[in-house]
Amino acid sequence: MAFRKKKVYKFSDEVMSKDALISLLFGVTALLIIIFSIVMGIVLKGNVPDIIGTLLLVSGIMGLTGLIFGFISYGDSEGGLLSKRASVIISIIDIVALVLLYLF
Repeated sequence: MAFRKKKVYKFSDEVMSKDALISLLFGVTALLIIIFSIVMGIVLKGNVPDIIGTLLLVSGIMGLTGLIFGFISYGDSEGGLLSKRASVIISIIDIVALVLLYLF
């Protein structure tokens, strides 16, 4: 008679790991800054104030920091994999958008 292997379920109190949450917040904030800067550039026809450049620099730093925290979050056992992937993808989108803005 073959014994069936019991399924082991793991329940976690936290839905997201703390590092993934920080990465997601940094990524979304950086993405909002980039979108705001693009809209300001379109509305003002390129005559934007100097603070927009500073905001884009800050969003670049936030994107890199979010990417680092996103990769660190993969080491945590708590939290779901979807939030970890989403935080890394959003941070990569931030960095790619900034590189494209710089090139064009």
